[in-house]
Amino acid sequence: MSESAVDRAARALDLIPYILKNPGIDLSSIAEKFGITQKQVLADLDIIFLCGLPGYTPYELIDLSYEDGVVTVIDPQVLDKPRLFTESEAIVLNLGLAIMKQALRDESTIQMIKELQVKLESKFKSLTDVSFVVKNPPNFYEVILKAIEEKSALAVTYHSISRDSLSDKVLFPLSIYVSEGNYYMSAIDLGSMQERNYRLDSIMDCAVSNVSYEQSDKSPGPPANFSFKMLTRNLFLIEKYAALFQSVENIDGDYIASGKIGNAEWLQRLVISNAPDLRLLEPASLAGLIKERVDSAIDLY
Repeated sequence: MSESAVDRAARALDLIPYILKNPGIDLSSIAEKFGITQKQVLADLDIIFLCGLPGYTPYELIDLSYEDGVVTVIDPQVLDKPRLFTESEAIVLNLGLAIMKQALRDESTIQMIKELQVKLESKFKSLTDVSFVVKNPPNFYEVILKAIEEKSALAVTYHSISRDSLSDKVLFPLSIYVSEGNYYMSAIDLGSMQERNYRLDSIMDCAVSNVSYEQSDKSPGPPANFSFKMLTRNLFLIEKYAALFQSVENIDGDYIASGKIGNAEWLQRLVISNAPDLRLLEPASLAGLIKERVDSAIDLY
């Protein structure tokens, strides 16, 4: 599985203080310490060499040397010490953990969060003086969460604020998230086979439906294998749709991502909207349909 930009940035923040504390350390020791390959260490150092403070002239950039397998930091700028949370950052982190603890149902994960909160409180005494009141989830939250876990569809009566109207829908819920203090559900409308977002406080009625995603008239049936070829410059796609992929390989500088999906219509739109950086390799039959769809669109012009 490929690394995310966040993983690499976090490691880069730790690399400089570590090398400063161990001047003249060799690449193999750094790779062993951080659990990566020497090639990855060199790639990280190449990026760090281009980082610095605003102004970004040679006087503000991090200066380091890595010759003959030995790494030395000449000018670390502001990265001379290991990163630590400030009091404010610790409070924000603890709040995020409190929200996660309420949203999750897995007891082992909840216990891990509680242990992490205790550890934070032992390091930051101000946390013991701060209390969090997490907004209670809206109606039908538990019903939707259970449907996501059991991969069930939902019969929903939804109030559209923009149109001020009620409509009945059969939705296949994918996830619940919070944005600007409101709970939202990401779901596939089994009537149009479109992925859309719905505010939970606009749901007037909700119940588990006996219609499954695979049984929908417009559904392509059981999930099918697929694979993409992605150019390196569009690596954000791998991070954005990481939940879809079962494996990601770097081959000759490009990425091959594979997985399973049941919504062929959504898959077609994803490929077309990200062309030419993304090319569908499998299934070949769907690649043919995409070509016909694109040719038809071009003919309109």
